[in-house]
Amino acid sequence: MKIAVIVIFAAIIAASAFYVWYFQLNVSERIIREDFEDGFGDWVIDADVPLDPNNPGHYVDWSITRSTDVASSGQYSLKLYIDGRQDDGTIWIERKIAVQKDSQIQVGISFDFYSDHESLANTIAVVCAYAGIRKPRAEEHFTVIGNANEVEGWKRYSYTAKIDTGTSEEIWVALGLSVRWETHMTYYIDDVEVKIL
Repeated sequence: MKIAVIVIFAAIIAASAFYVWYFQLNVSERIIREDFEDGFGDWVIDADVPLDPNNPGHYVDWSITRSTDVASSGQYSLKLYIDGRQDDGTIWIERKIAVQKDSQIQVGISFDFYSDHESLANTIAVVCAYAGIRKPRAEEHFTVIGNANEVEGWKRYSYTAKIDTGTSEEIWVALGLSVRWETHMTYYIDDVEVKIL
């Protein structure tokens, strides 16, 4: 009888340990999606742009707004506009995500990006992304993940980063575009997905 009780007790402990391990393994993966149908969600806009010599004391004109011009799904996307005539400037959306400190995590960012024309001869702008424990503040914080005019229409872009959270209990993710040609430019972003493993 004693042996049976010990065996049952050991089985319960083993099952509990397996359940905790399995549960933690699965909840450690998080997926955050945003399609901008109801606003920006937790995303905010930011930029690193130059001063405008044609308008002293002011930065070049730029904006990121919700739009119904085109959409990858639903009715809305984000419209990214920048006056790139100074051949400089990066604009993006960003958000914080709570994480456990002292963790090794992998962050995957994917999103649909729209260009109204293809340009294989000239690089007009580049698509860029960021993931890290600090808020991105400048163009050099971003990684280029492709040319903005690779296709006419929608194209899906992806970026993956491994992060050691250290003492931080939050990470920042961001995505946007960076100017490479001296012209006004407009692009669109939709269906953003952030996956944390």
